[in-house]
Amino acid sequence: MLKNKGLFRGLTLGLILAGSTINAQIVFEKGTWEEVKEKAAKENKPIFVDAYTTWCGPCKWMAKNIFSQEQVGVYMKQNFIAYKMDMEKGEGPDFAKKNNVVAYPTLLYFDAEGKMIHKGIGARDADGLIELCNDALDPAKQLASFIKKYEEGARDKDFLVTYLGVLSDCGEDMEAPFNTYWEKTSDVEKQTAESLNLMAAVTHRFSDFKSPITQYLLKNRAAYEKVTSKEDVAQLLENTYAYGIWTVAKIEDKKEAKAFSKELLEVFPDAKKEFKKRLTYIKATMETPPDEAKIAKAHGQYLKVARSWTELNQAAWDVYENEDDPKKMKEALGWVNRSVEIDANYFNLDTKAFLLYKMKNYSEAKKAAEKAIEAAKAQGMDEDSISTIELLDNINAKLGEADSAAKS
Repeated sequence: MLKNKGLFRGLTLGLILAGSTINAQIVFEKGTWEEVKEKAAKENKPIFVDAYTTWCGPCKWMAKNIFSQEQVGVYMKQNFIAYKMDMEKGEGPDFAKKNNVVAYPTLLYFDAEGKMIHKGIGARDADGLIELCNDALDPAKQLASFIKKYEEGARDKDFLVTYLGVLSDCGEDMEAPFNTYWEKTSDVEKQTAESLNLMAAVTHRFSDFKSPITQYLLKNRAAYEKVTSKEDVAQLLENTYAYGIWTVAKIEDKKEAKAFSKELLEVFPDAKKEFKKRLTYIKATMETPPDEAKIAKAHGQYLKVARSWTELNQAAWDVYENEDDPKKMKEALGWVNRSVEIDANYFNLDTKAFLLYKMKNYSEAKKAAEKAIEAAKAQGMDEDSISTIELLDNINAKLGEADSAAKS
């Protein structure tokens, strides 16, 4: 089950050979990359490459649910030579390095001669995939076209904003054009939601506490809260805090670490209660060789005071996926309950439903599943909740079996 809503982009699908029955799924070419390029050149078609790994959940989701769709298969056959490549085997590692593939899945597009023209990061539904493909076919929207214009000297602010958005969507380096944009931009223009999105992208979501861009956000926090929301800014700064602790954990000089910790906690005073336990846990994970018992103990202590709903939810989900020990599942239920208390949403309600189902507490699992489905609808995530709807069907079946047994 996918837990990251940022992976999906649902947009309206245009008319694509409606009613066609040929190629009910994408037919991926076999052979080497050179052989695929030769075929593309011969047929004068661009190439679509699914850059994946065997352990990537979203990659598997796309392979099973999106690449298998008739509308997608027909569209791809008409417009592209399609190819899949495991980034960790054979030609994959060199291909990944050459094409800056650092996240999975990465969806790559090449012209008929094998030159990269566009790319996309992360899984998409059918509509989103075909929209990305259409962008790759449109010279006005291709990554390669924007790079060419920038290299030829385009520097006006409107172009830079669009170019930075394309670079961000494609997972490409934004630093040089962003610096140019930043120099040309007034404080009024910097303090907008649009600029905040660009700032987050270029700083890897403000992961560097010492970055001038992060410091600018901290200095002007109220202005950004006004144009977005307090919740949005807090979420970005939670990332800053998390990476700040990692930085502290890696500092060997105790005096320097203490000074950095003080500076960090002055900005995040609410974190004082959890700071030491979180730092202890992170340091335990950095030890060589790793002491798994020590790490587990430190993690458990940290989760008792953790403030992040996402971390609590992920920890509970990991137990659901990997543990059968009733004691551990009960502890995980406590974590996900705290996650729900902090911020009830589809993800943690869904985790709670699955965990309760595994614990055979079907009546409570049903309540959690129904709440998760309601939350998904409220958040516009109906498609994501398919697995929860299936779970609810299983829960109702179990409750029906129990009811029948009680009556017999």
